[in-house]
Amino acid sequence: MLPSLLQFLIASLFVQLASSLVVNASSPLTAPVVSSLSVAVNTTANSTRACDDIHTCRTLYSIVQTCLATIFACVWVAVHRNISGPKTRIIHSSNPIISVAQSLWAKMLDQKQSLVVFLVTLLAPEWVLAWAIRQAIRARQLARELEAARAEAAELWAMSHAERVSEGGSPAAEEQDNRIADISLQSPPDDQIPLIETRIASSSTSTAHVAPPENHIEWTRAKRVAQLDQAWTVAHAFFIIMGGYHGYNEHGPLYPLDPKTVVSLIKDGKLVPPTTDELADRSKGDFLSKGVAILQTFWFVVQCIARLAEHLPITNLEVMTLAYTIMTLAMYVAWWNKPLSINCAIRVPTASKEANASRKSVIDIVGDYVLGSQDISVDLGSLRRVPTFWAGKPDESDVVNADIFALAVAVAFGAVHCIAWSYAFASHKELLMWRVSTMTVVVVPAGLFISLLLTRAKISVVESLYAPILSAFN
Repeated sequence: MLPSLLQFLIASLFVQLASSLVVNASSPLTAPVVSSLSVAVNTTANSTRACDDIHTCRTLYSIVQTCLATIFACVWVAVHRNISGPKTRIIHSSNPIISVAQSLWAKMLDQKQSLVVFLVTLLAPEWVLAWAIRQAIRARQLARELEAARAEAAELWAMSHAERVSEGGSPAAEEQDNRIADISLQSPPDDQIPLIETRIASSSTSTAHVAPPENHIEWTRAKRVAQLDQAWTVAHAFFIIMGGYHGYNEHGPLYPLDPKTVVSLIKDGKLVPPTTDELADRSKGDFLSKGVAILQTFWFVVQCIARLAEHLPITNLEVMTLAYTIMTLAMYVAWWNKPLSINCAIRVPTASKEANASRKSVIDIVGDYVLGSQDISVDLGSLRRVPTFWAGKPDESDVVNADIFALAVAVAFGAVHCIAWSYAFASHKELLMWRVSTMTVVVVPAGLFISLLLTRAKISVVESLYAPILSAFN
């Protein structure tokens, strides 16, 4: 409902501004589109024919609707935001009208983060693409760290389990393990989010064997529900980076857990991964939903290519939309394994800790965001949720690699605008404005791309020269 409403509202706005997007509604589908201001016409096609059937003609409404639907698929659907913070309980008013207004306001606030990401993607798609690539690189690194931690925890659990069985007797030890695991499986009936319990049941009457350590209760529970062999995948790593585990105590939510803390908990045997089916169930997107968005984008691209192949013009709005599809495909590749629009994190009992206050100035923080290194100054222990553009604190080299790839795609993004280079505009000034803007969005990222490549090559040369000297002193 929200996408349809958004498309309708924006389409209505474009119709009201039709003076800047004048298209000859009487031209058939295969005829050129006539433009008077910002929508240019390819000078190679000047013939017009009468439109006998309006259903076979390209109209202003059909062009705007197709472009907006594609931009929506590119910008809104393709972006995989991080998890929002824990929701605060709303005390509803006894007045039904006020209560409904409170609920609507809460729903609007829930979409605040999505709206911010939508606007940033619309204005700076290459920056959001760099963020997506940073997350993808960090997720693949984290997946390997998680699996290594799981292997270490599995070895310790097997050794501890064998020791307890040999000391206390196999039947008794198994029964005690199951009884303790039953405690960890219990949860309040009104709990909407899975709560990982790590309580130990102490028994003063049973001394037949040593009770299992607190760290191994989750492994015992996982064994009982056939979850012990579940591996940590890239999707799980994305889930952790986007704030999938949240620390709680008896007073409520504390802070999201960073990847380093999660790896430590896995090594201690306090965390086991949710199954891939459980993770997919939490995600609002699957292969079908993503495939539909990609199909919409692909169909639009095919239409544009077909018109260009037949030497038929496409409007400037279609050129801009075509450029966004390049960014969309790159984002889908980077975020393909990332769960989409998860609203609730998994609760993990933890203790509060003193937050490290950041003393950076506003200028430094803005500079970090521009360069993509904003994660350096973030302390999750002082936050209620992960930042909107949190990428999991990737290494500096990974940040540079992500920027290089994003800038390469940005060059292609700008180059698409060259399609309208020879279009006829209403005035010579508008033609110059279009060409200057097109050259700017091509040359600037190309220059930054070359600069980063040279900088990385220079650093590699310096490191190779000084490596023998440093190793000699060590």
